[in-house]
Amino acid sequence: WTAGTVSEWNQVKNIILHCISGPLAGQAFNLKGGPVFIFGRYGKAHFRLTSDPAASQLHFIIDTSENRVRIMDLGSTNGLVINDTHYGGKFGKALTDFVILKDGDSILAGGSYFRVDIDGNESPTAKTGGEYLKKILESTSGSFTAAGEAAQGSDARNEKQRTTIAKFPGVTDTVNRFPDIEGYILTGRIGVGGRGAVYRAVKIDTGEKAAIKVLLPRIMKKPQALETFRREIKVTKQLHHPNIVCYLNDGITGEIAYLALEFANAGNLDHHIGRQPDKRMSIGEAVPLFDQLLEALAYMHGMSLVHKDVKPKNVLLHKVKAENPTIKLSDMGLTSRMSTNTGDDFLPLVVEGGTPAYMPPEQLTEATQSLPQSDVFSAAATFYQMVTGELLYDFKDKDQAAIILSGDIRPIITLRQDLPGSIARVINKALSYHPEDRYADAREMLDAFRGAV
Repeated sequence: WTAGTVSEWNQVKNIILHCISGPLAGQAFNLKGGPVFIFGRYGKAHFRLTSDPAASQLHFIIDTSENRVRIMDLGSTNGLVINDTHYGGKFGKALTDFVILKDGDSILAGGSYFRVDIDGNESPTAKTGGEYLKKILESTSGSFTAAGEAAQGSDARNEKQRTTIAKFPGVTDTVNRFPDIEGYILTGRIGVGGRGAVYRAVKIDTGEKAAIKVLLPRIMKKPQALETFRREIKVTKQLHHPNIVCYLNDGITGEIAYLALEFANAGNLDHHIGRQPDKRMSIGEAVPLFDQLLEALAYMHGMSLVHKDVKPKNVLLHKVKAENPTIKLSDMGLTSRMSTNTGDDFLPLVVEGGTPAYMPPEQLTEATQSLPQSDVFSAAATFYQMVTGELLYDFKDKDQAAIILSGDIRPIITLRQDLPGSIARVINKALSYHPEDRYADAREMLDAFRGAV
């Protein structure tokens, strides 16, 4: 990428970061162009902090748009100390948004201490972001180690680090080396699987955080996997709801297909449940989150769409400061139109789908059906896990299909005796064996759930 158009404000304001102590002492970084500047050890950062071993590959970002100077940590190991307040890293305050900087403010990043100079005199040795970045792009290959890991020592040692990070069965080196996605800078890996990986990223022109899903080249050769990915892109583009993860953009770079999505900063519901002291949530916390999940499904059902894979791992959480988390339903790869909506060719029916622990019987016996009642069942199975810490079915090395078809479910009230009976009755109805005995769709279940609460 190249530096953007110089704003009218930047033509007037001269913004310099002077390093007054630490490994980078004596250096000055002149923020021209932009409006976004990335600082870190990464080869493609606007300003490289290679002399500071305590700096992360992608340490922080500065945005000079909107007539102000703002800074945000990029998930660095040690975080930032801004005017004696520690943000990010292992021990600092959570930093989910930019902090506005003023003239004379101080920044400690890694082991280097900076002073902010706004509208100061340009240093003759200050590096200009656009010019410096251009040189870096011409001289680097684009491979780097995982965010936050030090890349010290010889080139040979660095190359060894690059090729031995986080090896997973069946994952090629394409995933171990973060791919180049036009318009984004990747700051870390969220997860990896047999089909691809998900990365944290920052949009270069705005500083907006994103999650980028990539499909491995070898997987792109498999028609079914590619169709699932295309389906997820197509569906996500159509959905606009505060409780559904938002589409940003998609494309193909090299041999890798990618989908850029809204970033949810608090992980997924499955991890959240597992982090609780007794691996189950309080009823007071579970109820409003489940209400939001039903809102998302009710919206989809109103569009004649069935998710087909509702489960805690596909429910993301986003938290802003001290507010309660917001649900973001994700992963639309198996979404299908309702079986009753035969006149809608928006999506063909899919015969595969679902995760056994949350699957209703009809998704095994009637694989070509797509019923909103199936999502109702899976949602209830998700709530079951939220408040009991247990999966709906007791598989224990038994035949999973046989257990699902048997309908042998432990009543929720036996595992969570303080659950109000009114809520237990709603969940029990939603978990009925036959679809016609459940709520007709998520909107009907939501109305009943709110009445029970």
